[in-house]
Amino acid sequence: MEKREEVGPSAASKAGKKTKNSTYCCVPQCCNYASENLHFHHFPKDKKMRETWRIALQMGKLVTDSDRVCSEHFLPTDYLPQAKPTAMRFLKKIAVPSQKLPKRKHDKVETSPLKRQKLARAMRALTRVSRTPEERCKSRKSESDPDEQAETENGDTLEAVENTGTVVEIQHNETATLKEEKGTQSEKFCLLTLLPDAAKLYTFTGLNSFQTLDNIVTCVEKVTPYSAKFILPVKIRVALCLTKLKLNMPYTALSVLFGVSEETCSHYFRHTIQVLAAVLKHLIYFPSKEETLNNIPKCFRKYVHTRIVLDCAEVPVEKPKCLRERILTYSHYKGRHTLKWLVGVSPGGLIIFVSEMFGGRASDKKIVSESKVLDKCEYGDGVMVDKGFRIDNECLVRNLRLIRPPFVRKNNPLNKAEALQCVDIAAARVHVERAIKQLRDFDILSDQVPGHLVPYINCILTVCGALVNVGPPILSMERF
Repeated sequence: MEKREEVGPSAASKAGKKTKNSTYCCVPQCCNYASENLHFHHFPKDKKMRETWRIALQMGKLVTDSDRVCSEHFLPTDYLPQAKPTAMRFLKKIAVPSQKLPKRKHDKVETSPLKRQKLARAMRALTRVSRTPEERCKSRKSESDPDEQAETENGDTLEAVENTGTVVEIQHNETATLKEEKGTQSEKFCLLTLLPDAAKLYTFTGLNSFQTLDNIVTCVEKVTPYSAKFILPVKIRVALCLTKLKLNMPYTALSVLFGVSEETCSHYFRHTIQVLAAVLKHLIYFPSKEETLNNIPKCFRKYVHTRIVLDCAEVPVEKPKCLRERILTYSHYKGRHTLKWLVGVSPGGLIIFVSEMFGGRASDKKIVSESKVLDKCEYGDGVMVDKGFRIDNECLVRNLRLIRPPFVRKNNPLNKAEALQCVDIAAARVHVERAIKQLRDFDILSDQVPGHLVPYINCILTVCGALVNVGPPILSMERF
């Protein structure tokens, strides 16, 4: 057992010297010096226990080896039991000072008599209100010496209870009325009330029917728990988000159309676009080979093995502040800072692949390699691309057929077969151009992307691609 040093005046008295003992307690607000009834203890050597003692004693300074604590700060149970009373006493290893600890002015605030009276009066009133009328009647009858004051008090209590019930009922009715007014106000400022037909709905949201909007809202409600922080219902928030995608309206205009502040519009859009991306990403799927073959249009009769048609598109972006991001986003082809993405369309005109956004500096070959779209194809599938896609080796490794227009070499014009091949491939690839055009119908993918929306651009692209798939088909039935 580790010994904690106990110091008293006995050592000096035994030596026969009458010197003033300099041993004192280092605890703040404690003025004890060494005496016959006190024992002094060093701080523990263990770092954790030493820090525990320092915090318990509110020692603002660092503890030194010469600092000691008197026995008045310990309980009798903190000491080890003794066989016989001696001058030496030992503390337990887990002993911590807990008595006569220093007090600061803000540690304990005395309650004034007036506050105590108010608190007692409130507690009595709470007790009276919580009792039932039968209990109050029994309490009145059981009083041995009822007087006029007690009867008056009981009558006041009953009246207070009745008044309390009336007030609660009135407040409940007022709350219900406010909720109804709030819902009416939300509907009043809702943009959807200004869209009577599907044509106007498409103009603002890009959806062709109210049924499609209701289906999307139903899916969003299943994955979004109710939260009181949202003032507008789910349907209105979805409409706000789609309006931002379709028209790229500033939040100032959206705040007028939906009756909320600009900050609220921004918050709703950033939250809803992520939820919509998680819900609608399943509408962009890679169909099976059998499904692709069953939906081959006439213009693909010469290329029936085509599984996917690839093309890249760009959208301008605000000039980044970071130099590295400026280098990555600058497009020499466009002559400005852009974001670039890859779109894959099936022969039937369905968007089946949308890559993540890349900087405008990235080449088509790099985007195809990093997006791993070729890994989705099977042995012998055809991949139709434009002349800018130099992916011969990537297709050769995966045993894929690369369908690409022939190049025109210097002093070597195309022959008749190559010219006809260019015409056939161009007629087939026009579907990708139409799909990209429908994506660009969402103004947010054609206007300059501000810097604060760059973190959400992948979600925006996913939602726009899914909305194109649920819209009218790119090819009419006569083309099949």
